[in-house]
Amino acid sequence: MRAAVYLRISQDRTGQELGVDRQREDCVALIRSRGDQLVGEFVDNDTPAKGVGKRDEYARLLEAVQRGEIDRIYVWSQGRLWRNRVERAQGFEILRDARVSLVQVKGPEVDMTTAMGRMIAGIIGEFDTGENEIKSERQVREARQRADRGLPPTGRRAFGYDGVELVEGEAQAVRDAYSQLLDGKTLTSIAAGLTAAGWTTTVGKPWNTTGLRSMLLNPRYAGQRWHLGEYRGAGAWPALVDEATFEAARSILSTPGRRPAGDNALRWLGSGYYLCGRCTADVAMKATYRGIVSRGTQARIYKCPACSITRVAEPVDHYVTLVVLERLRRPDLADLLAAPAADLRPLQEEAKQLRDRRKAVPRLFALGTLTEAEAAETRQIIDDRLAEIRATFAGAGRKPALGEVLDADDPGQAWLDLGNVRRQQSVLRELMTVRLLPVGPGRKPFDPSTVDIT
Repeated sequence: MRAAVYLRISQDRTGQELGVDRQREDCVALIRSRGDQLVGEFVDNDTPAKGVGKRDEYARLLEAVQRGEIDRIYVWSQGRLWRNRVERAQGFEILRDARVSLVQVKGPEVDMTTAMGRMIAGIIGEFDTGENEIKSERQVREARQRADRGLPPTGRRAFGYDGVELVEGEAQAVRDAYSQLLDGKTLTSIAAGLTAAGWTTTVGKPWNTTGLRSMLLNPRYAGQRWHLGEYRGAGAWPALVDEATFEAARSILSTPGRRPAGDNALRWLGSGYYLCGRCTADVAMKATYRGIVSRGTQARIYKCPACSITRVAEPVDHYVTLVVLERLRRPDLADLLAAPAADLRPLQEEAKQLRDRRKAVPRLFALGTLTEAEAAETRQIIDDRLAEIRATFAGAGRKPALGEVLDADDPGQAWLDLGNVRRQQSVLRELMTVRLLPVGPGRKPFDPSTVDIT
């Protein structure tokens, strides 16, 4: 009889396929003892039993079955072949029609062409499914309990931590990454710096923008424990950054229109900052191009996404730069912008209390203290206030590029020397509002009066 072996394990932490090798040895030994001919091997390594992800080799196996190339499928156990009821039902039909039997190392041989054989396979399958569901329920309950105790989730450790203990070198690298992001550096450059310094992710891979972004958005680094989108309390580990720094980073990374990965450096001074002078509401101009490169007519422009007015970018940026330099060199600048630093400790305590109250709302509803409508209203009030506090933290956590400029002997030159459009723009936002007014059709010389600076 022509035999095929199907091998699968749910998780291969080392990538060495040792579990697959053990299954293979047992299956091949059984094939030889029965005198069958091994004609194919199909392996899906590191594929969970919950049915997450595509099984390419399983699909190839079924195609070979339907082509009539296989008489028997050997598996270590039936649970290796089918992960859930849907897969099992589909597999039953395919094996029945192709007159293929199933042989298990840890279980009986099942003739899928007979009703009795399919019934036996179905009973075995229900036991497999039930075992997986019970295991899943137990894991969900354990994860919730760990969250309520402020313990980190199991599985892959977070960079910078070993459980609740700090890994000092990594921890400093995390702090530096937040600092660099708030300094205006791109995810690409930060990830490259981590890799160049010899750091890898906790699975030994080089840093990339996707992994770095995920790390910087993880509230674990602010000492917060969340579970399934809900705040569960303070973590039992030391925070690496304060809440203001974390919220500032989250604000930067969650900016609408920001690319989730890749080099997201601002290249144009007014991108997302200049406002449309025609629209009644504040609409930020977008940076783009018009014209054709091959004809030498391409030009940088700012365009309103709402009313579509456009302005050629270069003369506008040049004029705004001249105004900024002149304003930064006035002697009254420091007095004009001086403001006492905010004490965020009361807000941090308020945020903690609000999260604890929100966490208690379901219990109060269950006890009848709150009606369903009152519970929803309470959550909304708390969420609105938390959003206000997060916005305050985000603003306070951003690094004050303006302070760096003010401390210089020549603030104008210091602004030019920032060398980073995002940080230069952060100074502009403190200084002025810029609105670009429409100039009408046709080519016209640049008119400073069409750039309204307040």
